Amino acid sequence: MDTSVTVKPSLAITILKSGLGVNVPMFLWGPPGIGKSQIVAQVAANLKLPLIDIRAVLLDPVDLRGVPSVENGATRWNPPIFLPTEGEGVLFLDELSQAPESVQSSLLQLVLDRKLGEYRMPDGWRILAAGNRVTDGTFSRKISKALGSRFATHLELAVDLDEWCAWAVNNNVPTEIISFLRLRPDLLHHFDPKAQGNSFPCPRVWANVGQFMGKLPQEAELPFFAGALGFGPAAEFTSYLQIYRDLPDVDTIMLSPDTADVPREPSVLYALCGAMSRRVTTGNAAPAFRYMKRLPTEFQVVWLRDALQAEPLLATTGEFSDWAARNAGLLL
Repeated sequence: MDTSVTVKPSLAITILKSGLGVNVPMFLWGPPGIGKSQIVAQVAANLKLPLIDIRAVLLDPVDLRGVPSVENGATRWNPPIFLPTEGEGVLFLDELSQAPESVQSSLLQLVLDRKLGEYRMPDGWRILAAGNRVTDGTFSRKISKALGSRFATHLELAVDLDEWCAWAVNNNVPTEIISFLRLRPDLLHHFDPKAQGNSFPCPRVWANVGQFMGKLPQEAELPFFAGALGFGPAAEFTSYLQIYRDLPDVDTIMLSPDTADVPREPSVLYALCGAMSRRVTTGNAAPAFRYMKRLPTEFQVVWLRDALQAEPLLATTGEFSDWAARNAGLLL
């Protein structure tokens, strides 16, 4: 499927919020697990609008039009209870490209005319839709031009490592995962429709894996991660965890920032940056920055980006101002 533009999550949120402000339907495309549903939920939450999530793939045409009844000798269609009848909010047609063609056809009138038979959507409700691409191998169908043209725009969502890491820091995703994906960014989302296995690395799965970090015995980690990520990525991640666990003590580094060893291996440097970024505060910024300045420049940036996400007040310290003056442009 051809799409008009590819956007990062932050830009997708901006566009969707703007479109909802003028009440135009929009379609968000992307592979499984990339975070389409989460973005729509975030947009609705930011605008303080209720969200009705309708999984189009689970519907039949009769589910949309409703069940008929006879009143005073005339047939009346009773709309389904999941369609809004008052107020304002966001009606989200998820997995629309996987829905049967008959369901897609039934939604033509809803998307364009905001009605289904006798049902009329309240003026305050907006429509968003999302789906996988035909090329994703998820039994998606190419939506008809008739339906596609009823959306004001079609956006294809792209994975962005920095944006996901910023989200992860603020949503308690363990540092081990964030620093590993800094080392292996291609594993943030690695979907191959022809690959064997029941799951694959993607933002959704990594967030789920994070909930089990520290709760599994070490001998159970590889089997568990393999079931979530596939064996190859799981083996890499398990090996990386051993590196992370063997890191020098961060408190010891803070006590001797000028003489503590600086690793040479990139994998160890990523692990160390991740570990330190969660431990830096305005109170220990001085020794932390002294050690950080001894790292290779690219790792100073990695360290500081994640540290600022975890503790935004670091930007008010003299140590940050001094570093920023000497490295203008590196954080852009």
